[in-house]
Amino acid sequence: MNKKLLVVALAVTASLLVATNAFANTSIYCTGGANLKFVGVGSSAQTNALAYAGVGVVKGNSHTANSYALISFGGSTITDKRATKTDTGITTWIAYDPSAVGPCDAYVYFQTDSGVGVKDFFAYEKFTSTSTVTGKQFFNSVAGAYPTLPALPISLGNKIPGLADGCFIGGVACPSGNDPNGVPQTISDALNLTPEAYVNQNGTGIPPAAPAYCGNVSTVGITGQFYCKFNAAGTDIRPEDALFATTRALTNYNGIVPPAFHGGTLTGLGYGATGGVASAGCTGGTANVGCGIQDSFNQNAIFNVINFKLTGSDPISLGVLPKYSTLSVGAAPMMVIAGNEDTSNLGSTFTDAVGNTNYTYNNINRETLSEVFSGYTGCVADLQSSSATNLGAGAAPLQVLNREPLSGTYNTFEFTATRIYYGGPTANATTPNANSDNGQEQFNDPNVFPSHTGATDCTFSSGAYPNANCFNPMYLSYDGSNIKVGSKCQGTAGGVAPGLPVRLRTIGSGMEVKGVIGGLNVAASANTKVFNPIGYAFWSYGNMDPLCSTISGDTCTGTWKGHYLDVDGIDPLFATPGGEFDLGYGNPGNPAPRNAPYNPSGVNNPPVCDLTVANPNCFSIPFTHIKDGSYPLWSLLRTVTFSPVAGKVNTPTGVLDMIANEEITSVTSGLSDFVPFLKNVSGSNGVYTGDLNLFVYRSHFKQAGGPVAAANGHKACAGSFTGVSLQGGTSTSSTCLVDFGSDEGGVVNTVQQDVDFFADFATEEYNLRQ
Repeated sequence: MNKKLLVVALAVTASLLVATNAFANTSIYCTGGANLKFVGVGSSAQTNALAYAGVGVVKGNSHTANSYALISFGGSTITDKRATKTDTGITTWIAYDPSAVGPCDAYVYFQTDSGVGVKDFFAYEKFTSTSTVTGKQFFNSVAGAYPTLPALPISLGNKIPGLADGCFIGGVACPSGNDPNGVPQTISDALNLTPEAYVNQNGTGIPPAAPAYCGNVSTVGITGQFYCKFNAAGTDIRPEDALFATTRALTNYNGIVPPAFHGGTLTGLGYGATGGVASAGCTGGTANVGCGIQDSFNQNAIFNVINFKLTGSDPISLGVLPKYSTLSVGAAPMMVIAGNEDTSNLGSTFTDAVGNTNYTYNNINRETLSEVFSGYTGCVADLQSSSATNLGAGAAPLQVLNREPLSGTYNTFEFTATRIYYGGPTANATTPNANSDNGQEQFNDPNVFPSHTGATDCTFSSGAYPNANCFNPMYLSYDGSNIKVGSKCQGTAGGVAPGLPVRLRTIGSGMEVKGVIGGLNVAASANTKVFNPIGYAFWSYGNMDPLCSTISGDTCTGTWKGHYLDVDGIDPLFATPGGEFDLGYGNPGNPAPRNAPYNPSGVNNPPVCDLTVANPNCFSIPFTHIKDGSYPLWSLLRTVTFSPVAGKVNTPTGVLDMIANEEITSVTSGLSDFVPFLKNVSGSNGVYTGDLNLFVYRSHFKQAGGPVAAANGHKACAGSFTGVSLQGGTSTSSTCLVDFGSDEGGVVNTVQQDVDFFADFATEEYNLRQ
């Protein structure tokens, strides 16, 4: 660099420093510092409930009673230093106490995905500090993943449904308004400080002790403490199952083998180093950092595949990992959703026997559902033959939308809907893999389908799919030779209705739902259009509201762009199919007409709620068949955090405060996002008790290569499920309602059944799969 350029560069740097300092001087809250209490990362399924909980905790613990500030926004990033990979565009919320005269308490959540959140929580490295003090240089456990907020000032984003960004002191709007920086400078500085910079902040002096919110007991030497960045991960699958998904993604592909008939177990998806071209067209991946997963809709979304572990040492940077505990929050149903664009097919309706408008396709048997998402059938008429006119070859093909294989949503769906343990062509060697083997991944690479050419297989990219990403393992469409799916409903290429029988990839629930309702159909792009799409997403008003074009209060005043399907005739939200007869069916005491629909949106339309207003009056979802366990597609929402280790680590108080308040506000907020795991929760400052509210569970098991033995969480309860302490547990010491081991796809049993089994055989009942 020549001298002139150096002077210019220094001038620019100086101006940036002045600008930064100017922003710093504008903060009016938390000027005494930031006391981080909860820094969570993970699933979108808990974003809203945790935000309400964060506000509740701050209001209850504020310096001046009933005070809080909330700001939510997009644009944060999370860097995994171990893999030099960054996730971008992350929605974030921060709740803090604007009335504090000293350091103010702050609660923060970064919305990514279950698998990403778990991975980020467990990312640790060994680190050598700049300290010159003997014995204070070599740190065993420094966080390897950390966030960066957008540059200040940050505008109010109002990202939390029904809970507007704002500032209140003593229940009254702050006289000075919101912080001019959006996020107070001290909170921004604390969150943006990397773990390594935190360790080195004293220069050559003694490094500081680890942050208090990480749960460290102060008597432990600082080099052995956990210098965490995230002290919690929100997830809709257990961490053992998230690790299984990552391990499978990085392992050699071993599903369908040439000539694309029977064989293979699909315990490897081929995104890692040894996968190579022969597995998935993946080049450049390593054993620990695989090829990125991309979407099919030209949205430039990439899901990074990065290894991690739950016990021992980090597989990439060798950091010593903390003991962990996973606390249950509540149960949420997975909903099968279909687009309404083609009113002659998936969107077709009829007037049923009681005079209500009903969808022709309002239910799907789980075996058929498994066939659709496994890639064995691709025609609309295959879903449900309700009359003779539906029999025979159907003209309209399906466009099947799947999530990325590391997401909690994908894995919940795969192991409760697709990879099921009954039915399927297991005994017929002339058919493809059985559903129990195939899952949702099926690579269409040259080795699998030999007639295709090229390592990344773009055979159908001209006038069809995929447009943006030829290396997309989900892509599968009828070709008249090797791929037989959709032979009776070949459809039309080039983005012309009814489209092709095809499977496509979405990244994130937002893209999945948007894809199903045709929101990613672009007129100028013939290669990204769907006409009869079917997909899935966890229930929430936020996820399902887009199925209606316009909402006023709790009423859809516009058009229905999509609807949901019952599974095996069982509704995920209501007692009766589609919620049609909940109010009156079988109850002569109700006034006539006794068949008045209880579902306020009509049969198989999801209830909606205008979440743009404060304190929305949302319809309360009964979740009848989640509570009784008969609806097959559901999972527990959970929070992963530090397990208590005597003399070393406590489960962080801030995390326990958040879990308790999340279960409380899940009822008081009216959002009906899930069935709370506990009810009658009471307590404060990390000490809480509650009564069990969900009396069904999935049988646990030790996943192949899993790190811990299974525990359903009932053994230590001694038959009593009231007044249960909310606390972290350990895998070697049973704690009431704290479970361990995998449970995705486990058989649904009642808690009482497990208690009785233990009484008879002195063990909980494990290893049962549905």
